[in-house]
Amino acid sequence: MSQSSRKKPTKAKTRLKATSFMAMCITCGVFLGFGLGALLNNVLILTLMGLVAGAAAGYYIDKRNGIAYTQSKR
Repeated sequence: MSQSSRKKPTKAKTRLKATSFMAMCITCGVFLGFGLGALLNNVLILTLMGLVAGAAAGYYIDKRNGIAYTQSKR
């Protein structure tokens, strides 16, 4: 029997665990807010607005990807 006719063992498909985008979105929001704040002479308010916008975007993306921030009911 030749090697090509042998059945190769199949690998079990493993589902990748979704990773959170929250930290990346918050970081991007803070840096964008800081940069725009420096340009517009209002660093503190725009940095905080960037942080809030980044947190909202990260939460929305994580919610769509199925990442829960609360405990599931048993």
